[in-house]
Amino acid sequence: MSEIGYDDIKKAWEDEISNEALQNLADLRLSKMVLYLSKVRLELASTNADDVLQGDMLTQEALNIEFMLNDLLEYRQTKILKAALSNHRPTGDMTLAEEGFYKDTQRALDSHTEFVKESISGTTPQSKPKDKKEKTTKKKSDDTPDEDIERIDYIVVRFLRPITEPFMGLDERTHGPFEKEDVAKLPAANVRNWLRDGTASRIVPENGVIVDE
Repeated sequence: MSEIGYDDIKKAWEDEISNEALQNLADLRLSKMVLYLSKVRLELASTNADDVLQGDMLTQEALNIEFMLNDLLEYRQTKILKAALSNHRPTGDMTLAEEGFYKDTQRALDSHTEFVKESISGTTPQSKPKDKKEKTTKKKSDDTPDEDIERIDYIVVRFLRPITEPFMGLDERTHGPFEKEDVAKLPAANVRNWLRDGTASRIVPENGVIVDE
């Protein structure tokens, strides 16, 4: 697994701020950037107090990385928000957290659009039929609210390492085991750590075609 250093972080930051379109950023790459920052901080903490020059250099490097990462993610947040407002999916690959932010923003915008339509038509949410809310494809358990099941986000991933043990997903279904190169549609929350450590990579389906497990 290739490492990421200061120059790689700087280039990612420069590419993001100099391009109008959202740049590609996978969870694994971001986690490597954060890991490098942690290494710099750890090295700074272990630097001898008498070595003032080394301490100053590491302090400045850590501050620079903190600024670039913060600025990078804020630029990306703004681009994702603009894309949601224009009802277009960002062209660049997003991290799982950014994907969640985009979908939540879209839901909020859709809800507000519906509110505007109801206001103009003279109807209210209370006057709408309530049958629609019962739509779920999964059976809920006694301690799982309906809306939690309805809001589960799924993503398609390809496994780069095997998963030898089956596991219970957030959707209360058993998934796995998986071999290397297997492709599956899974609850996003269940694969978050695998995306960060390189166990799996995310596949963004084209034309809305989703691969089923």
